[in-house]
Order: sequence, then C-alpha cells, then structure tokens
Amino acid sequence: MHSHLTRHVFRQMVYNALYSETICLCRPIPSRRQQARRCVPFSAVPKRTLFGFSREPVRKQKPPDFDPGLEEMLQLEQALAKHERPPPPPALKNAFTSFVLDKQENERLAVEDSQIGLLLATFRYLQDTKQEDAGPGLSVGEMVNTMSLLTGTGLRRATETANTVSLARSLYEEVNRKGDVAGEYRQQALNALIEVLASKKKPEEARSLLEEHWRNNPSAIDQKQWTNVLLGFAKVDDQDQMLRTIETMKRYNVLFDVLTHQYIVEFYASHKNVEMMKKWYDYGVANGLKPTERTVRRVLGVCIYNNELEWGEPLLRALVDSEASNANDSKAYWKLILQWAAAKGKSVEELDRLLNVMVQKTQEQGLHIQPDISMINSLVSFAAFKNDPYTAERYLTLGRNWGLEPDSKTLLLQLEYRVSSGDLDGAKAAYDELKGRELETDADLKFVSRLIVALCNQKPIRYNVIMELVDDLSERKARFSPDTVSALGLLHLQRAELHDLLDLLNSHTYHFEASKRTSICNDLMQYCFDRSILTAKVWDAYNIIRRTFKREMDLDTRTKMMLEFFERGRSDMATHVFGHIRHLDMPNVKPTIETYVLVFEGIAKAADEESLSLVHNMLRLDATIEPNTRLYNALMLAYLGCNDTDESLMFWDYIVHSREGPTYSSIRIALRACQASPFGERPARDIWSRLKRFNIQVTEEIYAAYVGALAAQALFDECVELIDNAEQEAGLTPDVLM
Repeated sequence: MHSHLTRHVFRQMVYNALYSETICLCRPIPSRRQQARRCVPFSAVPKRTLFGFSREPVRKQKPPDFDPGLEEMLQLEQALAKHERPPPPPALKNAFTSFVLDKQENERLAVEDSQIGLLLATFRYLQDTKQEDAGPGLSVGEMVNTMSLLTGTGLRRATETANTVSLARSLYEEVNRKGDVAGEYRQQALNALIEVLASKKKPEEARSLLEEHWRNNPSAIDQKQWTNVLLGFAKVDDQDQMLRTIETMKRYNVLFDVLTHQYIVEFYASHKNVEMMKKWYDYGVANGLKPTERTVRRVLGVCIYNNELEWGEPLLRALVDSEASNANDSKAYWKLILQWAAAKGKSVEELDRLLNVMVQKTQEQGLHIQPDISMINSLVSFAAFKNDPYTAERYLTLGRNWGLEPDSKTLLLQLEYRVSSGDLDGAKAAYDELKGRELETDADLKFVSRLIVALCNQKPIRYNVIMELVDDLSERKARFSPDTVSALGLLHLQRAELHDLLDLLNSHTYHFEASKRTSICNDLMQYCFDRSILTAKVWDAYNIIRRTFKREMDLDTRTKMMLEFFERGRSDMATHVFGHIRHLDMPNVKPTIETYVLVFEGIAKAADEESLSLVHNMLRLDATIEPNTRLYNALMLAYLGCNDTDESLMFWDYIVHSREGPTYSSIRIALRACQASPFGERPARDIWSRLKRFNIQVTEEIYAAYVGALAAQALFDECVELIDNAEQEAGLTPDVLM
C-alpha cells in the first residue's frame, strides 16, 4: 500500500511548494478566532464589474500549427538528442505516413530540408526498432509512396541533397529486402531512386544504376530516366558527361528525341542560361526531326526577355510561316508577335495599328478573329518585366479601346507591377477587384505578401489596411512568406500586441525550414537591440522569440542580448538571459569561457552581488568549463566590483598557482583589489616583490596601480619615493596617472 504522506510530499516537491499535512494527528487544532482571521483566497472573492457586466474572457493562444505527423517526429529527434524515451513505434509509423500523405495531397506545399531530415531519422529509428521479420512497420506501398514524394515538384525547391538521397536509398534497400513480395513496387522504387540521384547532384551514380538495370531488363526502366540523367548533368553544368550520356543512349538504341530535346532546352531557358539554351536548341534531334512548337515558343520568349532578338528572328519567321498555313491557330502566335514588336521598341499606337493589320489579314482569309485579353496581358507582362508601369497602364487602355475588360490575370499583373513600383494604393485597388474573381491557385499570394511587407514599411503605417489583407489571407488558410511574418511580427511588437505576435508565429513559423526560421528570428531580434524601445517591452519580446526560436537563436545572438541588458542597466535581466543559455540542452548553444567572461565583466560594472552569486554557482556546476587566467581575471573584477576584495584576491592566488600564470591584466586587477582591501599593502608588496624577483617589465598602468594600492593605505612617503624613483626603477616618467 502506498504511503499517503509520501504521495503528498512528492506532489508538493514537484510544484516547489511547502508541505503541510492537514490531517496530522500531532497538529494543534486552530481556535475559532484563528479560523475567523484566516484569509479567503483571492480567487474565491466574488467580484462584480461596473453595471454588473463580467470581465472580458482571457484570450487563448493558438497552439503551434504543425504539419500532420511533424510534431511526433520532432519529439523523436529531441528524445534521441537527450537520450530520453521516444514515442512508441506505432505512433511514429502513423506520423510518418500521415506526413507523406498530406504533402502528396497538397502538392503546392514545399517539403522543407529539415522535414526530409526528420523523415530520415524516423525511418531509421523504425528500422532499428523493428522485429526480425516485420520490417520497419511501413508497407511496401507506403515506402514507394514516400519515394514518389521525393521526386515530386514540392521537393524540387529544397536545397539539401544529402538527406534526400539517404532516405531514397534506405527506402529502396528496404523495398528490395521484401523480394518477390514487393512485385511491381520494386520497379517503381528503382525508377524513383534514379530520378532522385539525377536531380540531387549525383547524375553519374544515377547513370551507372540506369545502365546496370537497362542491360538486364530494359522493360523495368522508364525511358524518361535517360532524360532525367541528362538534366542531372545539366544541373551540375557538365557538358562532356551530357554528350557521353547521349552516346550511351545510342549504344542502347535510345533516341535523342524531340521530347528529350525539349526538356533540356526548357531547363536552360528556365535557368536563364541563354548561351546554353541556344547551343542545345541547335543540337540535332534524332531522325532529323524539328524541335517541338512548344520548344520554339519557349526559346522565343527567352529571346524577347533577354534582348536576343537578332538570333531569334529567323525562328519567329519560320513559326509565323508555319502558323499561316493553319489560319485557325492564328491567335496562337499573335501574343509572340506583339511582344516581339514591343521588345523592338514599337509604341502603343504602332501596336494598335499592328493589331488592325492582323485582324484585317484574317478577315481576308474569311475568318473573324479578334484580339482577346490574353494578348494585352502578354504586353502588360513584358512592361512589368521592364519595370515600366506607365507603359503597362497604356497597354490596358489599348485593351479597353478594343473592348477588352481585364480578367484575373490582368489584375494579377497590375498587382505585381504596382507593388514593384511603390504604388501601394493602386496595388490595393487591384487586389480588391481581384478578390471578386476566382483563381485556380494561390498565384496572388506572392504579390499580396509583398504588398503587406511594403505597407508595414510605409510611414505612417495604415494598420487597418494591413489587417484587412492579413485577415483575407488567413481566411484562405494561406501560408505567409518569411518576409511577411517578419514584417507583421515587428508591427505587432511596435504596437505591443504580444498575443497577436504569438498567434502569428505559432501559425506559420513551424512550416519553415531552419534557415528561414533563423531569418525571422534575426529580424525580430533587431527590435530588441533598438535602444529607443522600453526595456520592459524588449524583455517581453525576447521571451517570446527565445521560446519560439529555441534552436534558431544561436549563442552569439543570445550573448548580444545579454550584453544589451547590461548596457540598459538591468543586470538581473542579463543574468536571466545567461541562465537561459546555461540551461539549454543544445551543445552548440552552451556557454563558453568567453560567455562567462562577458557576464562577469557586466556584473562587475553593475556591482550586482545577487547576480554574481547566481552565475558563480552556475560556473561551479558547469563540468564543461576549465577555468583559465582570463576567466579568473573576470571573477576578480566581478568580486571587486561587488566590494568583496578578499574573494577577489583569492582568485589571484589561483592564478599565481596555475600553469598558465598571470597576465598584465591579472596584475593590474589584483593591485586594484589591494587598493580597496583593508591592509591591502601586504598583498600589494607581495605582488611587487614577485615582479622584481622574476624581472618582469613593469608597465605604466601597473606602476600606477601599485602606487595607488599604497596610497589607499595612507603610505604617502613610500608613494612619493616610488614616484621619484619611477624613471630609475622602471624607466617611466611620472605623470598624472601616478
């Protein structure tokens, strides 16, 4: 039977409260008078506000918004780092699969580098804890689904490659262990692994794996993997290996067809590598076939936007001639012709005449084709690229003259170039009109985010306009960009809206990768380093930031925050910041000797005995710090600043008997301690005799400090003698300092 007393004792210990047992037999029964005088708890006192209305309910904070399964995988990472018990494998398996399914269902959401690292750690843990034949708890289909996620468009935006490749290999090996049970899944896993290797800067390994399996079983490999390998070499800019791969393809009777040609040209076009795009466009396609029409259009678009009109003009003429033979598709090249004319410097009036000519030409062919708003949009897009909002507005006027009303694409372009040109009122008007239109994707999100950031940086700040935009995006459950979170976070800090700041950070920051979270953390910390901000507000902001960005706030930033509070005259807050550093469980944020030196020097200036006792106790318990002379110097300064000269001189003894020995700073600080200590002439003379005995060169500061130590004990005759003999004793000329 468990002890009732023990249970209550431990409960009080957990809550850091004193223990009192109400049913103890030895406890005296209080008298009626004592019972009557006993205070009623504050929370139990009934209160009524004015007119009988109740107080406003306490606002509840939003919990951190994690992707499905991400919280459990984070718990695993923390448990492994702290050598604690992790979540059970079934819970981790469910977390793994739910995260993968959520990302596959929401392809527009990127998979961040840090999330891939969590997936890898979780999968390896499941492998380590699996039973002999049960596998890691994941079915073959679930593992192949994960590999397909690694090849998806959401992952292409991630920058880290090591975790992605390691996870793909681990999954492929596990699928292969299943043998015949895996069936067709093995082929899918193989194709996915080749694609991951090619896209993550390991094209040679991908080609080797592709060749090995192509020789044995070509039907098991998707032919597009050869294209993926070529694109992989293109990413690492290895032209020789691209040509070698094409030769290998010929050896295996794999043609360099028009689609492969298209993908390579489009790759260089999307990366704005015009020279390589031109080179590979001219590279011959198998069987003498011509490039696809899509390839030609993409190349012409790059020529327009990169002033390669002379090189691209023959391509445009050939395209126009081919389209002219099929008048039903005349509109398909009108946009290119209009953009080409605009790039040539044609005015709006000349473009208007060009439209009339094209309409008249189609009528002569017996067709009734009229310009549409997509053509005007192409012109507006080019003007926005040139950062020419005036011409863009004239193109819109041209469209209205032709009876063409703006569509959602037009309004989106208006929003883009008005934000870029600083016309925030016009951008807001475009967004208000755009809200009534339907967009297939979140195409406006990037520009609305830029509008919010611009409004936050505008003076005076139009808070209601900003919040209207924020509320619209929140209703759409849109994810803010890191710049938007930083700008809104600073706005909430300036307005002391701490609850709103917490809601903002909890809603968005947990979806970002580590580098983006670090960027937000650094932006918000700039508020804390602004001396015009009240210290109490800085303290509140710091506490929110350190809790939200525990891993992203590095040691340098925390140390700078500690020194900031010392400069503000709040050594108690600075000591708390140091305590936060000291109690973190992350090796890269542990306090170093330099950190201890800085905090002791700050305490010395503040003369804060309580903080000194607290930090010194932390040092005594810190097994990772081996004190050296610099640290002892700081301790001497700290105790000297708190008028504890005996303790200060004790550290001088430590320095003298250490292997490193004293420095000039140590001697100067020790003599200052002698100056403030009763009977300080005794240790001062001992120090002076040591300097003479070891023939150490005496500097002007040390000589003056020794004179000051004797003068503090009223030994004026010796002081006068020392000053008179300064040049003879140490080669120094007496000055005001002595």
